[in-house]
This record gives sequence, C-alpha cells and structure tokens, in this order.
Amino acid sequence: MWLFAPEKSRLRHRSVGLGALAMVLVGLGTTAMKAEPSALDTLREGFETPPPEARPRLWWHWMGGNISAEGARLDLEWMQRIGIGGVHAFSGGKLPTPAVVKPAIPFMSDQWQAIFNQSLRQAHDAGFEFGIAGSPGWSETGGPWVVPADGMKKYVWSETRVVGGRPFRGRLALPPQVTGPFQEIEEGRSASQAYGDTAVIAFPTPRDEQDAIPARIEHVGMSGRSPLTLPVPADRPLKLGFEGAGGVQIEISYRRPVRLGAFTIGLREDAQALLEAQAGDGRWIAVAQASIEAAGDQLIHPAPQETTAFTPVAATRFRLKLTPQTLEVRSALGEILPKKPVGSFTITRLAFLTGGRVNGFEAKAGFQSTISEEASRPAPIARGDAVSLGKVVWLTDRLRADGSLDWTPPAGRWTIVRMGWSLTGAVNAPAEPGATGLEVDKLDRAAVTRYLDHYLGLYEHASGGRLGPAGIGSMLTDSWEAGVQNWTPAMLAEFRTRQGYDPVPYLPVLTGRVVGNVALSEAFLFDFRKNLKEMVAENHHAVLARSLHARGMTYYSEAQGDFPRAIVDGMALKARSDIPTAEYWYRPFSTGPGQPTLRADLKESASVAHVYGKKLAAAEALTVAAIQDPWSFSPAMLRPVADRIFASGINRLLLHESHHQPLVDAKPGLSLFIFGQYFNRNESWAELAGPWITYLGRTSHMLQQGQPIADIAYFYGEERSLSEQYVDRLETDIPAGHDYDYVGPEALLTLLSVRDGKIVTPSGMRYRFLYVPDRIRRFTLPALQKIEALVRSGGIVVAQRPLGGLGVMSPDAEIERIAARLWGRKARGSASDGQGAAQVYATIAQAIDAARLTPDIAFATPEDAQSILWQHRRNGQTDIYFLSNQQKVARDMSLRFRVTGRAPELWKADSGSMTPLSYRQQPDGVDVSVRLAPEESAFVVFPSATRLTDWTAPRSIETALMQVEGPWMLAFEPGRGAPPTARFDRLISWPQTTDPGIRYFSGNVRYIKEVDLAAGMLRTGRRIELDLGTVHEIASVKVNGMAFPPQWHSPYRLDVTHALRPGRNRLEISVVNLWPNRLIGDKQPGVRPVAFAPSSPYRANSPLLPSGLLGPVRLVGVEQEN
Repeated sequence: MWLFAPEKSRLRHRSVGLGALAMVLVGLGTTAMKAEPSALDTLREGFETPPPEARPRLWWHWMGGNISAEGARLDLEWMQRIGIGGVHAFSGGKLPTPAVVKPAIPFMSDQWQAIFNQSLRQAHDAGFEFGIAGSPGWSETGGPWVVPADGMKKYVWSETRVVGGRPFRGRLALPPQVTGPFQEIEEGRSASQAYGDTAVIAFPTPRDEQDAIPARIEHVGMSGRSPLTLPVPADRPLKLGFEGAGGVQIEISYRRPVRLGAFTIGLREDAQALLEAQAGDGRWIAVAQASIEAAGDQLIHPAPQETTAFTPVAATRFRLKLTPQTLEVRSALGEILPKKPVGSFTITRLAFLTGGRVNGFEAKAGFQSTISEEASRPAPIARGDAVSLGKVVWLTDRLRADGSLDWTPPAGRWTIVRMGWSLTGAVNAPAEPGATGLEVDKLDRAAVTRYLDHYLGLYEHASGGRLGPAGIGSMLTDSWEAGVQNWTPAMLAEFRTRQGYDPVPYLPVLTGRVVGNVALSEAFLFDFRKNLKEMVAENHHAVLARSLHARGMTYYSEAQGDFPRAIVDGMALKARSDIPTAEYWYRPFSTGPGQPTLRADLKESASVAHVYGKKLAAAEALTVAAIQDPWSFSPAMLRPVADRIFASGINRLLLHESHHQPLVDAKPGLSLFIFGQYFNRNESWAELAGPWITYLGRTSHMLQQGQPIADIAYFYGEERSLSEQYVDRLETDIPAGHDYDYVGPEALLTLLSVRDGKIVTPSGMRYRFLYVPDRIRRFTLPALQKIEALVRSGGIVVAQRPLGGLGVMSPDAEIERIAARLWGRKARGSASDGQGAAQVYATIAQAIDAARLTPDIAFATPEDAQSILWQHRRNGQTDIYFLSNQQKVARDMSLRFRVTGRAPELWKADSGSMTPLSYRQQPDGVDVSVRLAPEESAFVVFPSATRLTDWTAPRSIETALMQVEGPWMLAFEPGRGAPPTARFDRLISWPQTTDPGIRYFSGNVRYIKEVDLAAGMLRTGRRIELDLGTVHEIASVKVNGMAFPPQWHSPYRLDVTHALRPGRNRLEISVVNLWPNRLIGDKQPGVRPVAFAPSSPYRANSPLLPSGLLGPVRLVGVEQEN
C-alpha cells in the first residue's frame, strides 16, 4: 500500500485539474449545469476512489480442512491492503490437495467455526461483503442432512400386459428403485435409496406391440456369428470388438415380417449407428441412422440410452451397424486433439421396437439437459400405432399397498404402467466426505426450505447469529453441476396448475410411446420440459431468495455456465436472485473457441439486470484450467478478458480464485487443483495488485451508474435456453453499433409493453425493436398473442412468419390465425387496429432502415467495428461509453456517438485521468477521435453541454531526452535462491544469465541507476515521462525517493517530472516476474527446492518465461503544441 499511497493525493490533484482544464477549454461554449452536479460529482468521485460496492469480490476457498486462524488473518489483511470489496467463502474438499494442516479441521467442527467466526469479524471490520456458497463444495444445494425422500428424483416405470374382458388380480411389477440416472441403471454418486409410487394407468396395447415375435439376434464379428441375448443385463454390458474402422454389425432375424419403428441403444463410446432392412430381392436398404453420444457422468453427458424413431418398415431381417464417430475432441486448453482409436463398443442398452415411438423421447422427457437436432425431428408412425388419447385409464386409487391391483379391463389387450420415482443420486461436490450428501429436490419447495433452514442454521451458529448485513451478507449458487431431475411427488398437481390441463392421458408418452399422434405427443413433451423449467425457478431459486431475504441476505445466482447441464431457463433462474451472475473463463476449457456459451451467459446476466431492474450483474471472472501453466498470469494478460466481461454489461467481478493459505510463509502454496487464477497473498505480484484492483473497481463503478442503453430486445424463444442455443455458435445477428438485451418467455409475457412507439420495461429500458431471430419459428399461444399486442400498440417487431405452435394448448390453427393477421402472405406485412398501421419486419436491417435509426456508435472501418467492444450507459444527462480494444495493435479511430450537444472526455480507469477529446458535432451525433493502445480500454464520457460545433484538443509533442544505459545494479528479494546483488551491463531477461540463482529466479528485483540531468531538460511547460520499455511483469518506480504507483501493463510509462532535479538523480525500478521460473528451477537435478508448490506440473525442461526489466529505459519530454 505504501508503494502508491503518496501518489494518491497527486492523482486526486491531477484529476481535478484535468476536469477544470476541460471546462476552461470548452467554457466559451458550455451551458450552465443545473440539475447535474451531484450525480456528476458522484461519478467523478467514484471514478477517482471506487466505493466498496464497485470493488471486486474474491472467491476464497477453504479446502479439505487445510485451514488455520493465522493464515486466514493474513489472507484478509492482504485483501484489505489491495482494496478488495469482499469475499465469498467456499468450504470444499475431494480435490487432490495435500494435507498440510494435521489433523485436518473438518467443516463445521468447533475449531472450524472458531476460525470462521474470527474471519467474519475481521472482514466486517474491513468493510467487506462476506458471502457463502449455496452448499459445501459449490454445486448446487445439497448436504448430508438431506434425507433420501428429499433428494433429486427421476420417474421410473414398469409394465404389465393383461388381456381384457376378465378380472385381473395380481401384483404389478415394481418399477426400478435403484439410485441412478435412468430406470435400473445404477450410476448415482450416493448409496441412498428411496422410492414412491406416483400413478397407475392402463391403455389398449397398440397394434404392433401386441405380438411378441421371437427374434434371433447375432453379432457378426471377426470370427463369425455369435448369438446375443436381449435385454442387456444392467450389470453386464456387451463388449463387442472389431478391427480397423469396420465397426460392429448386429443382425436381427424374424420368422415372419415385423414392422419396426424405432431402436434404442446405450453406448459407452461415441458411434454412428445405421439400421438397415433387407428387401425381398436381398438388397440392404437404409432405414435410419443416428449419431450416438457415449453415456457417462450423469452431470454432463447424455441419458444412458437414446431412442431413434423412424418411418416404420416391415422386414424379416434387419442389421445394425455401429462405426466409430468422428466427433471433434478438444483438450482442456481448447486444442483439437486426435480422436483416440476405438477397437470395441460397449453396449449397455439395446432394443428393437414395434409400435409408435417418440424420437429421442429420453431427452425430451428430461433424462438429459439438451435435445439434439436429430432427436428434435419428429418421426411418423404407422396407422394404429398410437395410444388413443381418450382411452388412458387412471387406476392409481386401485393400487394396494402390496403393489397388487384388482381391475377388470374392457375386452382387448391392455398395457398397465406403474409409475414411480427414485433418486438420481446427485450429491453436492466437491465437498469433504463429512459434508457430502444428496442434492435436494429442486422441484419441491418444502424440501428446499428444509434444506436451507438447516444449512443457514449451521452458519448462524458458526457466526454467533450474524446473518445479514452485519455478518454473512450473501449466498451464491454456482453454475449448475447437480445433473437433471424430472420428477417430484407433486409433479402432476403442479402440471395441472401451471400448464392448464390434465397430464394423465399423456403419461404413456413418458414411456416413449405416441399418444393421439406424433405432433400431440411432441407438444406434451414440450409442456413437460416447460413445467420442469418453471418449477426449478419457482420451487428452488425463488424459495432460496425468499429465505435469504427473510434473514437480510443477498442472493447471487449463476445458472448454466459453460454448458447446459440443467433443464432450466437461465434468465428465469437469475431473475429470482438479487444479483444475476455469469461466469467467464480466461481461456476456453470445456467450451469451444470464443467460449460461445460463456459469452451468452454474460449477456444473459446483464440482460436480467437490465430487463428486471437490478443494479448489479456479476460474473465469476477469469477462471482458468491451468493444467500446464499455473501461476503464469499477470494483470496485463488478464485485462482484455476482464474488459470483454465488462463490455457485455457486467458491473461486478467475482475473481476466481483466492485459495486460503494456511501456512504462513510457504509460497506459492496451495491451489485449487488445476483451477485458477492463483490470486492470493502468495502470488509473486500480490503486494503490487492494488492498481489492478483499482482499475477493476473504477470500471465497475462507471458501469454501475445510470441506465443501460440498448436498441433491441432480443427474444430467444421458448424451446431452448440461451446456453443450449449457443453451445457452438457466436451471436452474429445484431448489426455493428447497436446493442441488445436478451428477453426470455417470462419477461416477454410479464414485463414488455409499448410507450411512445418504444418497447419498454418497468425497469426503464426503452428498446426500438423486439427482435425474434430466424431460427425461432414456433411459439406458445400466449407468447404470440403478446407479440401481436405489442405490434398493435405501436411497437416494431422483427420476426419471420411462425410455422406452428408449442405445447398442447397452442394448436397450429390458432397460431396461423394470428400469423395471418400480422404477416399476411408475405414475409413483411401490415395490419391495422383502428388506431394506425402496425408493422412486422422480416430482418433487423429492414427495421433499422425503416426507423432511420443511426448506430449508437458508428465505426469508420469494419476493422474498428470488429476490434472494439463497447457498452453504453446514461446517468442523468451524462452519456458513458466503455470501449475496449481487443487487438494487440493500437487503433486510431474516428467514432460517431449518438449524442448531441455535449462535449466528450476520455476517462482512463488505469490512471484515473480525465482528458478532453477533440470533437465535431453532426446532425445525428458527434464525431470523436479516439486512440486506444493495444488491448487498452477507456471511457468516452459526455459530462457537459456545449454550444460549440467543434473543438480540437492540443497536440502533444514528444522529444527523446535520454536513453538510460548500463551498468545497472540489481538487488534480489532474499530467500528466493538468488545472490543478494548482481550487476547487469545491459538489460537482459533473467533466464539469459548463466547464474542459476538468477536464471530461475521468481520474485522482486530492484534495479538501481543514477543519471545526470542537465538543467535545461527541466524547463517550464515540459513534463518528463519515464518510459521503461518492455517489462515482465510489474514495475514500481522510485525517483529520488519519491514512490510512484506500480505499472502493470504496457506502455510502462509514467510522469516523473516533480521528482526530478538538475544534476544527479537516483532511479530505483523494482520488477516482479511470475512463479514458473522458480518452480522449474526447483526441478533441476540436485537442487534443494526453494518454493512450496505441491500441485506444480512444471518439469526441469519446461520453457522459462521472459523476466525482468528489458527496456530500453528512456526519459521523454512531452510538451503541448501552442
């Protein structure tokens, strides 16, 4: 802190001076400020010294019982020194971290509570926000106090065939009770079991299902034919080998023609499946093909089986070919990896089905989080193969406690389905064994309430009763890692209430059958998933929010994160929280290039804040999987990624992560397995992090002010969540210079209206258009009715003509009636409501042209538009534009801002400077010249009105005064394996030296040099800047004993005018590099380790990082042109 405290007062003086200079320069054309001063003063004061609410929070991980009171105290003291705004404390385990505290201190033990209470008091004294995670570990809401009956559930079923016309008295087969993802497959993480009956129904057995015709099933392999027996036993999968790329072939033979309509398969390897039928002339004809994804961990991977339905085909012989799938595989670092050769397939499920089947019913019924394009395509069925909608019989009240049924069915063949529920087996993770238990049922509000009451009760006891602003002020639920669930005991009742009709006649669809017809069955499954989404939002997230609010606590909520792992609508979940939260990684991990899902996640959270009226939108920021390169990140590297997060509309950063360091002086210390950042008090640049944190705080402060500005409300439809839509695509629909907010189904129905021709929300957002992308062509009736109402109220809608409805209560005929009124027979049409014309446009470009709307920012070149990310807010009369240059080259730009009558200033969050900019007023905006250095960001702010049509800022003229040559004296941080001092005749990277103590050094090195300045160099009107050239990684400077703020990014250049004097001057330049070089040095043969890094992956031959002051170091004179 002392390194830059002296500069703080100078910075304040300089900033005020620049503001005053701006007023003098443009004063002749400036109108008097009336109602703005307080808002503008707050803006400037918060920019100079970011308030606590703008400062980033740290995720503070206490893992595996490795905690200490002294370590926690030191962690928090360091956080306070660098200006952190708060911590979110996570207590976890199970990651491969060595035990350094022995014995370990378990979660909620007396000693753990004492350390936690001490930390809470210290954090409160420092003015920190103090938050906790939603469970031990970090996903999602679970623990050992969750009883089996309150665990996450899926539906299960059994079937019994009976002949009608006579009484049936017998015991129905018990549905599978095992814990796992599907039916009898036992893959749960918990050994707990629970079961409950839900319903008993019966229906006439469809025609093609009535006769079970024996089949001969054979594997045609390398050594001939071998018989196979189906079904595949749950505990003994079939493993069939093959050579080369030939794959596996299975033949099915019947004594007489059988009409197949689907096949079901479960695999542990990715495969391409092709089903063929033999025609009468002996030829094999393709019937169906599918890409089968390997089933695996239920938290991420597809359901354990996949049903592929097709147009029914009758034949006596079929064959199924499985060949290796050539899916693109990426490493954790996003690199494309060669596909591993597959020499066998492991088949866990296999069935060849007659009767009408729903294509991909497992995904649509909620056994996996996503629906593939293949599964989304309906498959036709043969006549008579559907279950009649009106003939499904409710028999639940006839089921006795022992599972027996007494019923006389009508004549014919009947299928009785006994439905129940069992556990998915999902547990909270990664937590200590003693803190691990079932994830609570996310669809059961009473179970969720019981869960949270117990969990917060633990913390209430640990904190001495301090829940709320004076203690534990917030709770966060991390991105969903609890897997899917598709049932709860109250499911049928909630379905009736939410969807408006009785689901019982449609229950056979949940077994994969078609009820009524294919379209009706697909419509029911849409409603079924919609119901799941609504229940998670209302019975889990809303319950958490209410419980936290009752205790005075704030709720942060992530949703899907980097992959759609849950059946939810992310916007609806986040809307229940106080602070909608996203995540964004430093570089791709489980996402593809560009991290499309995470970009959508950022925009989703910002959109929730904007549309629902929440001041803050947060993001778990800069997470990284550093499998090969931990401790190798500097603020300069992180900045463009942080800027991307800000440019998406996020205005609070939750830095991932700061691992608790229980040992006092063992550096760099413990890490969160492969996951970083490694931002804790043992980071090499930890004590120089203050300016970086201030930069993040200033940027957040500016983006927390006023109201966001966006032209487009972007409705993403009702079928897929944003994270599912953007798994492998980036958003490219919106024209450059226009911003947008996403709008979900709930917001469309409840928040959007029209005022003065604008689409508006109660939060104050005003959009010019409602945009529906081309891929959204189906709607529920309420959604399309709302769109029609917006159009007729004068709103402008951009959408393609609908193709049909979604859900049972939205028949295509009703959708078509509305479409005819709005679209007519053309892509663009008009309608009248008696009060004027209402128009619907087919493309966003048409709508923008018709409205004569200019861009909010107009870029002079396409390269500028592609290089610059931006965000616009308006605070009273002051427009605030955040600009980020994402390229490694400088950009000199002419930009036109959609602002009139106001003068621009350039506010830089790294230095705190506020400088007037040249401008020229235009009828539709103001042209401003802006230069951004490589990967630089800045704000263009319009704080004051002006009557001037143009103004040109004075030009600076630079003069090279001196290049500081060697020799340099170097003083090395002690205890890091280096000599105390060294002499460098010229500036070189430390690894270029032959001295191993310097070559492998990591830490702080002080460069000392004395230079002589002629009196003429220090003339009035000239400022002198010290340019350090290339630096790895952070430099702090003293000139004649005067300290300056650490310089953490290029250009490493600072104004040293007031510290210089004629004659002899002493320069001290302290440079800190990164940890890897020392960690590599510790792996050299015969070396006694200097550092403590038990998770280090570095080897003796790992490449060394450039380090130190590389220069050239120069003194540069800067004068204003007259």
